Amino acid sequence: MDPANQPPDKPPAPLLPFRVSRDTAILLAALLFLAFAILLALVFPPAGSELARALTPAPTVAQATAAVIEAVQTTTPAPVETPAAAPPSPFVPPYPPPQEATPTSMPPLPTAVLPRPTAAPDTVGAAPTTLIAQAPTLEPTLAPPLVTSPTAAPPVVQPTPEPPVIIQPTATPVQPTQPPAPRPTRPPPTATPIPVDVIRSTTYWTLAQSPITLRRDTVVAAGAGLIIEPGVEVRIPPGITLYVDGRLYALGQADRPVRFIGASLPRWEGIVGRPGSDLVLEHVEVRGGGAGGTVIASERGSLTIRSSRITDNGGHVRVSAGRFELRDSEIAGNDMPYGAAVEIIYDGGGTVILTGNRIGGNRMAFGSPNVRISSRSPNDTVTLDIQGNLLVGQDGPNLALETNGPLQGAVVCNGFIGGSNGVSILSTLPQSPGLPSLTFRNNAIEKHTPPIIPIYLQRGIGRGATSDVLIDMRNNWWGAAEGPYEPDRHADGRGDAPGDLVLFDPWLTERPACAPAL
Repeated sequence: MDPANQPPDKPPAPLLPFRVSRDTAILLAALLFLAFAILLALVFPPAGSELARALTPAPTVAQATAAVIEAVQTTTPAPVETPAAAPPSPFVPPYPPPQEATPTSMPPLPTAVLPRPTAAPDTVGAAPTTLIAQAPTLEPTLAPPLVTSPTAAPPVVQPTPEPPVIIQPTATPVQPTQPPAPRPTRPPPTATPIPVDVIRSTTYWTLAQSPITLRRDTVVAAGAGLIIEPGVEVRIPPGITLYVDGRLYALGQADRPVRFIGASLPRWEGIVGRPGSDLVLEHVEVRGGGAGGTVIASERGSLTIRSSRITDNGGHVRVSAGRFELRDSEIAGNDMPYGAAVEIIYDGGGTVILTGNRIGGNRMAFGSPNVRISSRSPNDTVTLDIQGNLLVGQDGPNLALETNGPLQGAVVCNGFIGGSNGVSILSTLPQSPGLPSLTFRNNAIEKHTPPIIPIYLQRGIGRGATSDVLIDMRNNWWGAAEGPYEPDRHADGRGDAPGDLVLFDPWLTERPACAPAL
């Protein structure tokens, strides 16, 4: 009933007191702040921003104030149902979905925290639940429903979800992002070159200057030459190497050898001939070198060693391609951690001359030979001239030939003594014709360690030769007048045994005089 139509005898109905709950006050403040933020965004939009282009004409301040006053007049709102998410307000562009997000050039913007009531607004002390605006799951905050009359049941009005409030700084307009200036790159540090002494012209080291002590690594430059006269002693400190790109001629005499010795312990490195070099060591003594496992090396150059002694070193002699000649020299009493005492490797053709040398008594890795010649080319020929050498084995073969191509030349009048076997031939060539151009004659093959086979152990028979290809080794001495022992072809023999692909008949019945002995 309308209070204006009440009878005069009844007093007027008392008006409900006007109360503002805590949640309503917070909502009122948020709405005022939203209106103020919208006003600022319209007055000072960022230049060129998507917001400035997307916004439609903003409502007036009077319209925003009327909406706020209408919401404040609600005194006792009834619980409302949670509506489905509505389209975003036309005043704020929708939050971009995750798949459309692009890297931003400005720092992340702070987000406002809005309360969401979980009980009736007039409940005193009720703890509101807060909603943090964040992407991509946005939950709208609902405004209280509007009530038309304080005495009638308030109708449920479909609320409009409010978007999360984004506080955007407006102090300075955001400028378009410019790509950062390239950072100047620092050049990589360069290693400090190790100082070396370089011999750039033909130089003589004379007996009057002896002894000559190297101060650091020394290089004989390409086109230059170093000539060392008889009797000169060259002292090399630990870790120092003499490199040769040009020519090195150490020309001693039988009574006045040139000596390369260590200035002090530990060992010095070695003498290294590099591609195109020419090394001649004649009547030379080399002691105390080979700290890295090689005391004399030549790569794609020429190395000649005559009448020299290489002893008490920590490495071997290594040749890779080029020409190699070793005559009337001794290689003994060295510690060799790997490889053969003389290691010769050819990737193409080449020539090897080994004549009148004594190689043995070295401490080597198990199974290492005295001399190993490797030919890796299937098309190029390596020529061998191996004569008059005494090769005393330890626990490997005296002479190991490893080839993928043809070998030619002669292996004549050598003493192959001790070790696991005399001659070992490993090859990928077809078994026939084998190596018909390689001749083995008048060699003494004897005193090799018997394999662990009863008959060999009983008779003290070792392996004189083994081969992967057919090889002609007739007219050689196998350590006994009865000839070599071969179970199928010559079971009566008592000399060192040949392999299945080794031709041995006829054999020598006495040791050849040209083969050196111990």
